Amino acid sequence: MSELKSQFKWWGGWEPDKIESWLEQREADGWQLVKVKGNGVRFQFQKGEPRKIRYCVDYQNKIDQAYISLFEEAGWELMYKGATNGWFIWRMAYEGDQRPEIYSDIDSLIERNKRFSTTLTVLLIIQFPILLANNSMVSRFPYVLIVYIVLCSFLFYGIMRINAANRRYKEQGGRFDDRT
Repeated sequence: MSELKSQFKWWGGWEPDKIESWLEQREADGWQLVKVKGNGVRFQFQKGEPRKIRYCVDYQNKIDQAYISLFEEAGWELMYKGATNGWFIWRMAYEGDQRPEIYSDIDSLIERNKRFSTTLTVLLIIQFPILLANNSMVSRFPYVLIVYIVLCSFLFYGIMRINAANRRYKEQGGRFDDRT
């Protein structure tokens, strides 16, 4: 019977390259991704032969079958489709040193980041009316305010990190191979 293991790996949407690299390293070590669960943070692996697999993470606010078909026709396999969070994890086997990419230029990466930043901004903005609507609860239970402060800080941090990544991409002047 083959060996299975499950790993929890938290990753921020402002740095999808870290989860991509982590998954690719698991494959190189012979741990083949079988399933992704738990809003994209619980990964199940099966022990096998080491492989060269490129993982790419994408964020989409709206999707349709054409989006999925486009990637599948290009040879990508969908490993995770976020039902509620908009994230997609794609993979493709390859040989040699040329890793496949789902984005062909920096502008596409910037657009992906803008989609995610917009989502985080909307989530941040709606926290304020919710907080005001729950003012009586906050008065009785001050720890609720602490929860709101932590949540808003987390959302603000994510927005700032995404914007910083986009500034770095723009400074590269469209040089896709310099992406870090």
